[in-house]
Amino acid sequence: MPERLGLRRSRPVHRLALSPACWGVNESRDWGRQISSERVLSEAAAVGEGAITAGPPGFLPDRSDQARALLRRHHLRVVAGHVHAVLHHHEIRGPELAHIDGHAHWLSAVGADTLVLSAIPERTPGAVRPGNLSNAEWANLLHLIGSVEHVCARHKMKVAVQPRFGSTIQGPEDIERLLVGSEAGLCLDFAHLLLAGADPIEVIENADGRIRHVQVNDVDLDLARRVRTGSLDYNEAVAQDMYRPIGEGGANVKNIMDALRATRFAGWYTLEQETRLAADDDRPLGRISRSLEYVLPLLA
Repeated sequence: MPERLGLRRSRPVHRLALSPACWGVNESRDWGRQISSERVLSEAAAVGEGAITAGPPGFLPDRSDQARALLRRHHLRVVAGHVHAVLHHHEIRGPELAHIDGHAHWLSAVGADTLVLSAIPERTPGAVRPGNLSNAEWANLLHLIGSVEHVCARHKMKVAVQPRFGSTIQGPEDIERLLVGSEAGLCLDFAHLLLAGADPIEVIENADGRIRHVQVNDVDLDLARRVRTGSLDYNEAVAQDMYRPIGEGGANVKNIMDALRATRFAGWYTLEQETRLAADDDRPLGRISRSLEYVLPLLA
């Protein structure tokens, strides 16, 4: 690992944050071994540029003052955080918007400026993505995204809607409908677009400057194909190392990032590679370091 990665700077040079997901952190209880927040933050501070994403609920303290103190101790800042919400059911619009508002308030209080929004099918664990939303459900979804933008504006935050495999918005048709039917910005996640059968470069072109946040990752294309066709469970694929160190998979990361550079994208990139840890001696830091060695020169 280049020595310069361990240096603390007054400001990030490459605008690259690290996600706790790279350390196997996940909100699912059966995901795998969970590394302590202290260790994740310490290692992120050692190899990164002082920026992370918020992680799932519980990774950082619920009280924003405690979270800020913890981040200061590790010389880290939070740049973005995820929230999952059911957006297409009109009857639960109020509670879902309140949930998003509360999360946006907390994120803003800990210093984040971007809320990454994923539209989930239901709040029931293991809920299956609906085949196709009705026109009325799409209208509800798009209207609620507009409301989320207004909520986040009050907290001085921007919204980046994430097309995500298994979510309500995932593939090319969903993305086109989102772009045509709303003014929302996008979170570009290389792996999840490929999993859903979308071409990240085409999404960049069609978004026409509306990319607000980028999640950088790389995948084994054979495992990704099996997940997409339903012959392999997503969680099992992650356990089989579907997410590869950047440059060691088939996502053509350099070409995607060149396409982003051509749009003059000036937001944050996040190294976001979901990992499942099977044993106490699993050490994800080596894979993270290999990814950084590949990505940082592309951002120079």
